[in-house]
Amino acid sequence: MNPEFYEDEVIEGFYVPSMLKKAWGAQLDVLGETDRICVRHNIPYFADWGTLLAAIRHNGYIPWDDDLDISMRRKDYERFLKYAAEELPEGFKVMNYKNHPDHHFFVARIVGKPRICFEEEHLTRFCGFPYIAGIDLFVLDNVAKDREREKLKAKKAEFVVTVADNIADGKVKPYEKEELLCQCEEYTGEKIDRRLSGEDLRIRMYELTEKIFSSIPDDESDALVQMMPFGLYGRKSYVPKEYYADTVRLPYMDTTIPVPVCYDAVMRFKFGNYMQIQKKWEGHDYPFFAGQHNDLLSVLDFEYPEYKISRADLLSARLSDTSQKNDDIKDIVFIPFSAKYWKYMEKMYTYYANTDDWRVWVVPIPYYYKAWDGSLSEEVFDTSSYPSDLYLQDYKEVDLESFHPDAIVIQNPFDEWNSTYSVHPSFYSSKLVSYTEKLIYIPFFVTDDFTKESGREYINMDSYVCMPGVVNAHKVILPSETLKQTYKDKLMDFVSCCDDEVSDVLDKKLEVCPEFIYSKEPGNTRDEADPESLNTDGKKKIIYFITISFLAENKHTAIEKINRTMDVFEQNRDRLRIIWTTQCIKDNAALLDKDVADDFREAVERFCRMDIGDYIEDIPKEEYRDYARACDAYYGDPSALALAFYYEHKPVMIENALV
Repeated sequence: MNPEFYEDEVIEGFYVPSMLKKAWGAQLDVLGETDRICVRHNIPYFADWGTLLAAIRHNGYIPWDDDLDISMRRKDYERFLKYAAEELPEGFKVMNYKNHPDHHFFVARIVGKPRICFEEEHLTRFCGFPYIAGIDLFVLDNVAKDREREKLKAKKAEFVVTVADNIADGKVKPYEKEELLCQCEEYTGEKIDRRLSGEDLRIRMYELTEKIFSSIPDDESDALVQMMPFGLYGRKSYVPKEYYADTVRLPYMDTTIPVPVCYDAVMRFKFGNYMQIQKKWEGHDYPFFAGQHNDLLSVLDFEYPEYKISRADLLSARLSDTSQKNDDIKDIVFIPFSAKYWKYMEKMYTYYANTDDWRVWVVPIPYYYKAWDGSLSEEVFDTSSYPSDLYLQDYKEVDLESFHPDAIVIQNPFDEWNSTYSVHPSFYSSKLVSYTEKLIYIPFFVTDDFTKESGREYINMDSYVCMPGVVNAHKVILPSETLKQTYKDKLMDFVSCCDDEVSDVLDKKLEVCPEFIYSKEPGNTRDEADPESLNTDGKKKIIYFITISFLAENKHTAIEKINRTMDVFEQNRDRLRIIWTTQCIKDNAALLDKDVADDFREAVERFCRMDIGDYIEDIPKEEYRDYARACDAYYGDPSALALAFYYEHKPVMIENALV
């Protein structure tokens, strides 16, 4: 993975810390090894749950999610276990209830290492991420067409697993145990060795539970279900088998991931209106490795290195009312650490550059990626990407300590405490604060507004608010009163204090200046040029997006809908230019019914004859933002391209095959 991948980043208004990026990278490594085995042995698997949603709606991780889920049908899962045991790299493991203590789940987990690991080889491969990281593997079992038979099967399986847990956990009295085991033998048709006890007995009975639940043959089934928790306990989340008949691959980060061919139908079944953004996420602790980190701290015999401050440190960062200079002209030095983040300083720079009593200096500095052991390695420094009219000072020639400018503006808050990169120690805020009367921090990013109650956004503030640049700065520039209060809450939580004196200091330190904050107006294409093909002579530009999922699920109804849509486009040809683009159809037409594939090809030929726009297959996801900025509206299937239009504040209309 390119080192830039692991840098902190704001994605869709949500701050993703570098350590979470490393967790993603480790999971993608495990996915790559899993995919290699599955492709080699023709084992179908599918992105599932949040990962399926991520693949469709984001073409990669949902920014506020931190796990990776796949599923397999039972027979494919059993084959995978056999090959994985032989072919996964050394150290990798498929963890399940049979081979891992306390894994009391009917979900497997494929990991790069089943323990926290600080060995050099491991840290080098996983970019310094020491915690257990991997992917959840869910198993899909056949559901009986006869729902009464399915209900009876589930009840038997539920009984056996409940008995297993109660006996293993010591909740069954000795005189009850034999009667319960006899009942389980009757349900399973197999003998249970009475010499087994504790975890050994639990494992054996879990095996019998799976045998019961996977007992429905293919020809007697019309749906699939995940045993725990959806097959048992009456939740009955049965997904039609035809949705999983084949797979196609969707973009996912820098790779692709297989999804059910009727992925839209699966997502509607599981999530309803899954295009609606919900940043509140349930299911497990966040981030997933937080518990592992706390367990690590509890056993260390030395103090783990991490940034800490006290109430006194917050109070000491007060802005002095005095200045060492008496000049009428004051000096302010801007220190951007990357050209790609200059835009977040630019408005403040412009303000001071146009103010008569300030002399403005711009001193770009490099940053350095960290090796697995935290040492600085590759330098990143590109002054050619700054605006050509910006006069830059050579950081090697500027002695800030001697110069002692009236103000210094920084945008990197981390000093040495980011896990992926660092500026040079001579430019740490802990040093710069002594070189000026006023150290100003303005973030190199902009997030959405959120509050202390927002959950994951608030947790992630540990990575960029509870940092030296924020603490040492005399002024912190923020875009809104909401974020000012949230910063204040986080800093006071960080030092475990809530007294009035600290509150007053933070009120003065945290300054709301929206006029200095970078913003991109909807539809502004200054950063990226419009795709050349979209010159429309003043007509409204509409993206029409069709996926193989739409055709595979709706078949001839989908074709009828497409032709009705063409009629509407034809009637409005004087006002509209249509960019018709498809996803996964070109290379997967053989998965469709032949008549549907033929009819779709005829619809495309009709569109081309109409001469009302362009037909484009599989736009690269890297161009989605360009198209969203260049076009006026989106119409078609749920997709990551639709989400790009949403974030550009453009109209998004999701089609319905029946309307």
